[in-house]
Amino acid sequence: MIPVRSTSFFICCCIGIAAFHVQGALAAGTKVDVCHIPPGNPENVHTITISESAVDTHLEHGDHLGACDPTQVRDGGASGTSSQSACICPRAGVWRVTNHEGWMECNVLGIKRKDKRPDKNDGAIWILNDNCSTIFSEAYEKQREDVIMDRGRDCLFFGAAPGEEDGAQVMFDGAYKVETEEFITGEYHMEMTSMGMKCTGYSPFQIDFLEPLNEKKYSKLEKRMQKELNKARKVLEEHREQIDQYLEKTDGGKALGGRNGSG
Repeated sequence: MIPVRSTSFFICCCIGIAAFHVQGALAAGTKVDVCHIPPGNPENVHTITISESAVDTHLEHGDHLGACDPTQVRDGGASGTSSQSACICPRAGVWRVTNHEGWMECNVLGIKRKDKRPDKNDGAIWILNDNCSTIFSEAYEKQREDVIMDRGRDCLFFGAAPGEEDGAQVMFDGAYKVETEEFITGEYHMEMTSMGMKCTGYSPFQIDFLEPLNEKKYSKLEKRMQKELNKARKVLEEHREQIDQYLEKTDGGKALGGRNGSG
């Protein structure tokens, strides 16, 4: 659950912290397997299936044709993940996101506005693999965005939520710092462009553990989670080029200093 709000009011008035509904579909045509090495996050090397027309762009970014070698994926690419063994893993369960004061700035008339309104929302955090290198933050409210978070440098988790709404290209770049099993701090940065207007936003947040997942309802909850997870993964693949371009432009992203520590 990425802590963001609705964009429709923002698009008209250039104020507020934004959320969005992702649209679009995978491009038609021949599909090709590519071993994708995310810029600024080489530990998250993984296989993706993309349109043939997008292959050259990925090869230019350092990816290579064909599925990733299983050993490469297990070892976390060239750098490996053994240094992450002491990282704290958040508890799987129900969490509450609380946004703190942030801001939004647009290039139209130099507008910069603070956002002081309290904003809270609940969701679930799921641990996707045994070493807790990937977690899934599932939103319980439809207007909130699910986000897949991968562990990178310094035990931090990073995730991107890309997309578009009403013709505006949007990119949310978020990061979690797991302070304890039941308390996470973090921040997100946002970029939005539309019809010559460019806006950036920022907000710090905290996420507090509320309760474990209901054991009696676990099977049903897990089934729903898998459905939402598949949607989130599809969104990431649809916008892979947009994500890569953002990470290259920002040298690894902006949230908590970026994935490689130099953002």
